[in-house]
Parts: sequence; C-alpha cells; structure tokens
Amino acid sequence: MNFKLKTLTRLFLVILLIGFLAFGSILLSFAYSNNFRVWFIEAIVNTERLKLDIKGTTLLEIGWQPKLTLNHISIKNRAWPRPENVATIDQLLLQISLSKLFHGEIFINDLSISKPELFLLKNKKGDTNWRFSDRKADSNVLEVPIIFENLHIISGIFHYYDEIRDMNFEGDIDSLKGSGGWQQPIIIESKGSYQHKTLNLHASAGSYSELRSEKNPYPVKLNMTFGQTEIAIRGTVIQPLQVADPTLNLSIKGPDLAELFPLTGLPLPPSSAYKITGNLSHHDSTWRFDHLEGEIGQTDLQGTVLVNPTLEPLNFTMDLFAKTLDLADLSGFIGGVPNHQDQSATQNDSLIADHHFDLKQLRAANGKARLRATNIINKEIPITNFDGQLSLNNGVLKFEPVTFGIDEGRINLWMSAYGSTNPAEVDIQIHVIDLSLSRIIKKVDDIQKTLGKINGKLKLKGSGNSLKDILSSSNGEAYLVQVDGKISALIVDLIGLDIFHALGYFIVGDTQIPILCAVVDADIKDGIARSKTLLLNTKDSVIHGNGYLSFKNETFDLAITPYPRDFSPLTLRSILNFSGTILKPKFSLNPLSTLMLLPPFDIGEVQNIDCQKMIKQAKD
Repeated sequence: MNFKLKTLTRLFLVILLIGFLAFGSILLSFAYSNNFRVWFIEAIVNTERLKLDIKGTTLLEIGWQPKLTLNHISIKNRAWPRPENVATIDQLLLQISLSKLFHGEIFINDLSISKPELFLLKNKKGDTNWRFSDRKADSNVLEVPIIFENLHIISGIFHYYDEIRDMNFEGDIDSLKGSGGWQQPIIIESKGSYQHKTLNLHASAGSYSELRSEKNPYPVKLNMTFGQTEIAIRGTVIQPLQVADPTLNLSIKGPDLAELFPLTGLPLPPSSAYKITGNLSHHDSTWRFDHLEGEIGQTDLQGTVLVNPTLEPLNFTMDLFAKTLDLADLSGFIGGVPNHQDQSATQNDSLIADHHFDLKQLRAANGKARLRATNIINKEIPITNFDGQLSLNNGVLKFEPVTFGIDEGRINLWMSAYGSTNPAEVDIQIHVIDLSLSRIIKKVDDIQKTLGKINGKLKLKGSGNSLKDILSSSNGEAYLVQVDGKISALIVDLIGLDIFHALGYFIVGDTQIPILCAVVDADIKDGIARSKTLLLNTKDSVIHGNGYLSFKNETFDLAITPYPRDFSPLTLRSILNFSGTILKPKFSLNPLSTLMLLPPFDIGEVQNIDCQKMIKQAKD
C-alpha cells in the first residue's frame, strides 16, 4: 500500500469516527437535554412559513419504541399576522417503531393530542392560513407515507372563519380514536359537536396493505350523525393512492334540508322531513350524486346533483324531477316553515310569512337548479306542470322563471334577490295568462258557473330579509283584465241590491250575464296597494270600486258602488264596504247612501264606458 492510499484511508476513518461521535453526541443531547430537543425539533419542522414554538418541557423515553412528549405547543403561519396562532396543543405524545424504519416504513404506534385548539381562516382570495407552502398539492396523487396504529384526540376545539361566505363555524371534539395496522382494518370513532349540534362519526376502511393494493377495490364505510341528520356511506374506491374512482352509495335522512348547510356549504331552504339515497362518484374536481331518489315530506324526487368544492365559492348544478310535488314542501323558498298542517295563518294571525332569510348563505355558493313536476298536491288551487328554475351567482338569487298551470291558464314568476346588500333588494314580476277564477274560488257554487279567464301582471320592488319585509316596503303596480266572460245574474243583482230581480232568480233559476269587461288597476307604494280602477261592467249593471290593501299589517278597505242599467221597483242604492284584515274580513252597508223610495238611475255612470280604452290604460 503506497503512502497516498494510506493517507486517504486514515482520513476516511477519521471522518467516519467524527461522524459517529457527532451522531452520538446528537443522540445523547437529544436524549438528555430539553433545550437541545426543543431547538432540534423546531429547526427540523420550521419552514419559511411554518413556525413551531414549543413553550413547555419535553420528555423522551428511549427504547426500540421511543416515546416523545411535547408540552404547550403553538403553530403559526408567518405569512398571516392574524390570527396569531393557527393551532395550539396542550400536550402531544408520539411513539414510533424503530424496527419498522429498517423496512422503509414510518410506523407510529401511538399519537395522542390533548386539548388542541385550531383557528382556521379562509380569506376573500380563497387562501387558507393552514397551508404552509406555495406549492400546490398534486391532485392526481395521494401519498400516505405514515402508518398510524393508534390515534387519540382529547378535548379539541376548532374555529373556522370564511371571509368569502362571511361565516363563522365552530365545534369541539370530546374524543377521537383511531386504530389500524398493516393487516388490520382502519377504524375511526369521534364524538363532539359542530355549530352547537351533536356531531358523531364512525368510519371503517380496509387495512394499510389494502390501501396500497392496485388490484383490489378499497372498502369504505362511514356513519355520521349531525344534530338529527343521519348520513351513511358504503362502497369501494379503486386505487385510492392514485386518481380515486369511488363507487359509493350515499344515504341521508333528517328533519330539515337546511341543517346540511354547515356540512355541505349548499344553501338549501328549510324543508319537511326527508330521506334521500343515490350513487356518489368523483371525477376531476367534481362530486356527482347520481340516480338520486328520495322523499321530502309528501314530495318524491329523482335526479342528479353536481358539486365542485374547489371553486370559490363552491359551484353546484341540480336537475330534479318529482312525479308528485307537495307545494307545502317548497314553502321554505319564500320564508315559510314547511309542514303538512293547516298554515293558512301564522301564530299572530298573519298570512304573509315573516321568517327571515339567511343572506350569508346566498353568498356561500354559485350554481343553478331546476325542479319539474307533473302531479301537484295543493289543497286550494289545482296546479299542474310545475317547472321552477333558479340561479345563484355572487349572492344574487334569481327565479328565471317559475311556471305552473291552473286548468288551461298559466302563471309565470320571475324574481331577483340581491343578497349582496343588507337588507336584500328584491324585484318580483308575475304574469297571469288565461287564468280561470272559477278554478281558484271553488267554495262558492254560483261563482263556479261564472267568471271567465283573466290576464294580468304584477311588478314590484322591495327590500328586506323576509317576505313580509319585502312586501311591506314594496313599490310597483298591478293590473288584471277580463273580457268575454260570464257572471251569475243572481250575484250581480245581489251586489246591486236589486231585490226584485234577485227573487226572480231564486224562483225560476239563475242565468249568466256576459261580462263586457272587468278591470283592476292598482299602484303600490311603500307597501300599500291603492286602486286606480276597479270596474265590473255587464249588460245589467256597472260596479265601481275603490280601496286599498296594506301589506304591512294585512288590512284592507274596499267600497263597492253598484249602478243598475235598468229599472226595478225594489232596488236599494247603497255602498257596500269590505274592511278588516285579509284573514278576518268584515262587511257593512252604508245606510246613508240607501234610497228606499225612488229607484235610482245614474245614467252618467253606466253609459259611455269604453272597455277597450280602460283595458289599454291598465296595460300601458
């Protein structure tokens, strides 16, 4: 061996010895020096953004399964000045298997976290304070480099604030236990609360060896209860560590769809009790809920729901069909409380719903939804062929339009609610096409033989966070017109107090009188609708009216004055007054306006009525 080779060998041995001594010194320092352990762990973990701060003491138990205990930990994101901490942990206990390291596996025998508290924030740009790297995670590859045998979380609290949706969420974990192994199934059980409602979870899946299998589907099972909502998932995932291709069955049931918002982010309205099942799949960044079947109250549903949670805000598309639709189940859209009891009046004898909308939920998602139905359940009005379409975009909710039939007639509804303002600004427009009043007012037999088809429009603008507030502040106009209809002669003469003719119809039977025209034209200002024109013109009589309706307190006052066209010896000329509230109307006669002796003739009131001109004026 020459001199140069001997020198290199000695130098290598010296370097190797120094390395062993340095490594041994690090091990000894790590084993016996608390300050060194703190410095060493913080130096390894900390990055440009992540700052780990160990404020308490540390403890190391040496062995083939060393156990490390850290006390009073805080985790900060250097790029976020507020909140100060992303997380704080009272105590963290970590136990690993050194023997498994020689097999290329990081095997954690036990990870126990006591009293963690998380402060999670998403800003208006969609950035999150729990992301500590600018590098975007590869969505096509899911790596699980660490195997947990036992996981315990005790007495945890979390806070989540979303600036996009302007919403605070909070919850706590009483206890979370996880267990699993290379050949043992993975099981997770958790008990706690979320948004002040009980949140319990039981999940099980295949072992870690099955997780890494590229041939066999990976089994997944989950049961969750949130308040009174129950969620169950069953199925398998193909190659879960690659591009996941789940084949899952999802079932959900509960008392109210609105309870799902904190879990899904979908702004669903209040509903009746429901039960829904379907197939859940994932492609690219979109979750699909296909072959959806379920019941909401008396309504059955079929269809598809798509949700993309990666967009800010999340995006949804719903296409639903109901063979049978109960309109009571949709009352949540207008601020009602869906159920199947008689809701003709609220507890304060009010007809108009006063339940407030949550405007923040309107800003939580963007998307479109459509609901179609053929068989409609509705006690009062026979509705057919319902087709409702809505869109939600940056806090603006639009019905565009909602259409449904009544007999041969049709009603079209458009509405825009601007949830970006508080209170919300709302525009409403309703078109009435060939509507038969006899199909709506079914309780009066004589009306069934009368009234023809009407057409009209309602336009109003208001502001508020409930239907009552919107109508109470509304401004707009309304008109209804009718031509070529017919009305009961008995009703006309009773309104005109023509006792002589009315007695004749009672004896020989009722007949029908052609309606030359009927016009209702009203202005709406500050929640009060006042009539400009209120006219019923027949060949026997002309009936004029004047009055108002207040949406604020649901009161009205209506005065009707009949003008008969012909002479009758027992005609009472009187003004008929209707007043009170919508649900408690009152009727009275004005005795001072009655002339008992001389049958009146008001030639000026009944002649020269230009129906076409009045209809045109109402339409303009």
